Amino acid sequence: MTALKEYVEGKVTFVGPDIDHYTDSAGQPTASLPVFYNPRMAVNRDFSVLFLTTYMRDRDITRICEPLAGTGIRTLRYLVECPGDFSAVMFDANPLAVEVARKNVQLQRLEGRARVIHGDAKLLLLTESRERRFDFVDIDPFGSPTPYLNAAIQSIRPREGLIGITATDMPVLCGVYPHVALRKYGGLSMRTPVTHEIALRLLVHRVYHVAGMNDFSVRLLASLSTDHYVRIWMSVRREKHVANRQTRDIGVVLYCPGCQAVQVRSIQDLARQDTFEHETPECRQEARIAGPLWTGPLFDRHFMQSAEKAMTKGAFEFTRRTHRLFDRMLAECQHTQYPFYDVHVLCDMRGLSPPAIEDVVTALVEQGYLAARTHIRPTGIRTNATAGAVGKIIEEISRG
Repeated sequence: MTALKEYVEGKVTFVGPDIDHYTDSAGQPTASLPVFYNPRMAVNRDFSVLFLTTYMRDRDITRICEPLAGTGIRTLRYLVECPGDFSAVMFDANPLAVEVARKNVQLQRLEGRARVIHGDAKLLLLTESRERRFDFVDIDPFGSPTPYLNAAIQSIRPREGLIGITATDMPVLCGVYPHVALRKYGGLSMRTPVTHEIALRLLVHRVYHVAGMNDFSVRLLASLSTDHYVRIWMSVRREKHVANRQTRDIGVVLYCPGCQAVQVRSIQDLARQDTFEHETPECRQEARIAGPLWTGPLFDRHFMQSAEKAMTKGAFEFTRRTHRLFDRMLAECQHTQYPFYDVHVLCDMRGLSPPAIEDVVTALVEQGYLAARTHIRPTGIRTNATAGAVGKIIEEISRG
């Protein structure tokens, strides 16, 4: 018999598997977990509620889809916490998950707005959108989302739709298995201090590529990297001429582990740039390469500003961590065309004790650079200064 437990997340009370019952001695859920539910993804769902609410301020949403529903908590939160009277359809291949999700729909008295269907997500995305396309599709798998991307794009309304995508296969995206990343995401991953940003950009690149195959362009509204996953929110629209122009946002990242130099190059410019500039002339380490990947912005500034207004005015019940992460995302959203540097790595190179991160940001701004902390790494600073310039500022702060 399945051990169920009542949970509260956001404004929704629901039932799910008793996580304590299905965890090992180390506190990790085991393969015996009968229905997938991860309470650590509450922050992910907080942001998803916020960004769908923001997206709906200027657009009509009538129909959404969650192809991998689990307990159904993600869609239930959309229905309860986002404005409007839209409907939702959820799929899951696990019959027990379908049973639990249907029970949760009944608990919230949402039978008139939500359906739960048992079956294969890829097939159902296409069949359930045949007569009426979805305005929003949310793909939140255990592992890689790549098997579902083509069906998801084809199920979106051509005029414009929203897609939210999570990837949790971080060893692949973060350079442990770079050739698996090349196979699944179309680009090599790399182990560096900025590996989680590379993971985000590889995911965006893959979605852009699949969208482009279907003559859709993409507009990246927001991105998130935290814990054991990366997540993006994109609007997609059938307009191949825009997708053609967006090829300029596909490129590679070159990184030197010796001097921390980072260079971003467009695919179109690779033939014209065949040398790598190190931070120090004496550095002889060979530069590593990641990509092809997305080199454009990771946020839409106007969308993030609108999300800030929604966060301020809305009666959301988000975690404090969600608010802290959003403040960092908002601060860096105008600067993602520049790399970030890990202050602790730069300090280790120079044998220095790390100063307060805010002190380094303040000093960079005082010297005329753009600088902001990044949500991707607690010790990271995104700036148009070079790694060498950041290092010199750290040395000046250390000398007092």
